Amino acid sequence: MTDLPNAATGGGSAAGHGWTPKLVLSTLFMALVLEALGLGATMISIGLPSILKTFPTTQVGWLTTAYFLTGAVSAPLAGKAADLFGKRRVLLTIMLVSGVGAALCALAPTFGVMVAGRALQGPILATLSLIPSLIRDVYPRRMVMFASSIAIGGMGLFAVATPLLVGWLIDAVGFRGMFWFDAACTLALCLAIRLTTPESTLRRQTRVDILGGALLALGVGGILLFVSMGRSWGWTSASELLLLIGGLVLLALALLHTRRTAEPIINLSLFRRKPLLLVACGAAVAYGVQITVAQILPLFAMTPRAAAGTYGLGYSTFGYASVAIPQAVATVLCGLVLGIMITRGRHPQLFLMLGLAVSPVATVLLAYLNTTYLALAFGAVVFGISSGLVNSSVPSLVMRATPAGDQGSTAGAAQLCQTGFSSITPVIMFAIFAPYAKVFPGGGVVYGMEGFRIWLWIATGMAIVMLAVAATVLRERRGQAIQEFTVDEEPAMEVVAAAVGSAAAPAAEPADDPSAT
Repeated sequence: MTDLPNAATGGGSAAGHGWTPKLVLSTLFMALVLEALGLGATMISIGLPSILKTFPTTQVGWLTTAYFLTGAVSAPLAGKAADLFGKRRVLLTIMLVSGVGAALCALAPTFGVMVAGRALQGPILATLSLIPSLIRDVYPRRMVMFASSIAIGGMGLFAVATPLLVGWLIDAVGFRGMFWFDAACTLALCLAIRLTTPESTLRRQTRVDILGGALLALGVGGILLFVSMGRSWGWTSASELLLLIGGLVLLALALLHTRRTAEPIINLSLFRRKPLLLVACGAAVAYGVQITVAQILPLFAMTPRAAAGTYGLGYSTFGYASVAIPQAVATVLCGLVLGIMITRGRHPQLFLMLGLAVSPVATVLLAYLNTTYLALAFGAVVFGISSGLVNSSVPSLVMRATPAGDQGSTAGAAQLCQTGFSSITPVIMFAIFAPYAKVFPGGGVVYGMEGFRIWLWIATGMAIVMLAVAATVLRERRGQAIQEFTVDEEPAMEVVAAAVGSAAAPAAEPADDPSAT
């Protein structure tokens, strides 16, 4: 690895200078990239009813699964590529691919093409790790903390405005308009960052485990196809059995490859640490539930009562903001308060446990109290509090569970688990919904309340089981020798961890070693 002290400590190309117009613009544009990341993750949930009218299908969960699955696998691969080729170069490449994916979704003539576009959008999730690392490499050290907190902390604030923006776009120009908006913003920001942000000069010789990523993604994808298509193709049909067996074989090969390669996409030995296993599993369950509830709420709010019978408020996409905004505000405020408490010494494990405890309360409320605005908004706010508790605690827990010199690989491994599980739960949920779905001849799909309640009870059970395991088997014991991350070893990331806690949507934790991402 090239020995560049400035890059390693947060003083790269811009070291020795104060705030300049170019640095201010660079910070603004990188913050807007992460704002666009929140838009890309949220807009599908809000636009779901409109998409179902154009593409009546019971496989709509793949729009979320494709996004998170490619994002989960791409993030650690992008981190290694950034070590080899430069963080800005990899960041811009990812943004170009994501912008092309959004344009493909806007033009999609079929549902399958739209899923392919979402898969191309997914790698944008890696920017949440790349951007803080790039800032640390190229900004003067005394500016890194502030620039990182601005870039990442703004995500939570944008989550409050996203429902209004997406609702207005869909009502004005249809769901394709939101994809065109996303594509235009992503590509414009790609050019803006190219013009205002210097490249990191830090390099490290490493190996990008493309084979491991491909085996993992294809194995998970095969099993998810088995789950989603089982009712249509027949669970014991030759095609279904081939998908299941093929997926299991690919996952077995991925495991074997991981054990034999020097630099695997995920280092399984890291999870021998109980604190890390706790945060990886706990956050995976919480994020997996969050992404499904984010899709249920718009269906409850925007489905016409006449079509659903037992639920539905019949709101427009713009009107749905009256439900989504209170939820986002609860998440952001909770995250901000807890971020401050964590930086003042409160143990983040307590907040993860509280988040897991509040989650089943919210899912049970949503299962039975969803037929009026006040009931639905109340359930959404309670769930927003759960999300804020979890999202604010996860980055700090990853740092506490990791030796100071191993932050980068550990953050990547935890991110892969958390984001990867978020790609699985939507397909399972919509497979449960499928037997209770009504497809209308003129377009549109309406799901029965029975399917919603079955999934919400499953989500409730997952949170309760995870809470019980966290409180017993994986509980952090006194006297455990973990070399914790401290602000003295890397001042920039304490602020980043607190800022990430304010983000409303599930996302990856920033890597803390500039040479690891």
